Order: sequence, then structure tokens, then C-alpha cells
Amino acid sequence: MPKTVKNVYYKYLTYENLMKAHKKSQKGKTNRKNVIKFNFKQEEYIQWLYEKLKTKTYKHGGYTEFYVTEPKLRKIEASCYMDRIVHRWCVDSFLEKYFVPQFIDNSYACIKGKGMHRAALDVQKAMKKCKKQYGEYYILKMDIAKYFANINKNKLFEILKRKVKDENLVWLLHEIIYSKKEEKGIPIRKFNKSNFCKYIL
Repeated sequence: MPKTVKNVYYKYLTYENLMKAHKKSQKGKTNRKNVIKFNFKQEEYIQWLYEKLKTKTYKHGGYTEFYVTEPKLRKIEASCYMDRIVHRWCVDSFLEKYFVPQFIDNSYACIKGKGMHRAALDVQKAMKKCKKQYGEYYILKMDIAKYFANINKNKLFEILKRKVKDENLVWLLHEIIYSKKEEKGIPIRKFNKSNFCKYIL
């Protein structure tokens, strides 16, 4: 895997790839109002999005804020569906391909073939190994309070730029990361049935 990401933005920027991102983004959500509206003119919307990304005139929309109470109270900031497609295209084309292979083996969240169930099985396996090797052992369960809300955007962007040397992709990452002007905090995104880009409808 290359150490840096170069000259890939326009390579993966195709109508077909954006349509694939749309199909993946709507999976399990095809009965929601904004997805239904999008699907009525999906070819036109994808072509519009392609032109915006090609000419670098794409602007990330705002967020709809709401709260969920399970498993605990937290604020969710939902991006509009058009931006969700861009997020999916960006992750599938660049971030997953170039960054995930560098993660430690114990990274599970949002990674293909892993997830919560795989993490639980691996913890059980590690517990059996510790029991056999040490007899008594301890498990430390930790959680970082308000993790996403405290991510420093400048530091995050600086880290990304160490690997991403494609100025076009750097532009897009900047547009997404700084879609909210605050210095800290990455929105916790969740699909909201009432959320749809105002510049589409």
C-alpha cells in the first residue's frame, strides 16, 4: 500500500462510483421520504453531484440536530442525504482503501468483517488465554467522555495531510471536516428521515 495518496481524486470520481455510493447509502432506508424523493430523479442528482465535485464547487450542507436516549442521552447531528453520498464515496474510494490497512488489529468499529460481535468474540478468546496463562487477571473497561465532540479538527486535518498528497482530495476533506466552523468536534451522524438538502428540492 502506498505511503501517500496521490493523483486519485479524478481517477475515482465517476458517475458510476457516485451511483454505487448512493445505492449503499440508501440500503435499509429506501422507504424513507428523502430517499424516495431522491430516487425519482437519481440520475439527475448524481450527475449534478458529479459536476459539483469535478469543478470543486461542491459545498457541504448543514446538519439537523436531535437527541437520542438509547443507550444513553446524546446529541446526533445528521447530514443531508446528498452529503451522505459524498461521505460514502470518500470512505469507499480513499479512506478505507488507504487508511484501514494501517489500523491495529484490535480496531473493530465500522470495519468490514469486524464490528461489535467480532470484538466480543475476540475479547472472550483473550480472556481464555489470560486465564490459562496467568490464572487471575483483570479487565479494564474505559470510555472517552464526549470523544467526537472533543476531536481537534486542525490536528485531524494535519494528520490526514501527512498521507493525502492529492490537493483535490485535500480540498474535499477540508470541506467535510470544516462543514461546522467550530475548532473542535466531529458530528455524530445518523440518518434522519426529515433531512434532505435544501439545494436539491
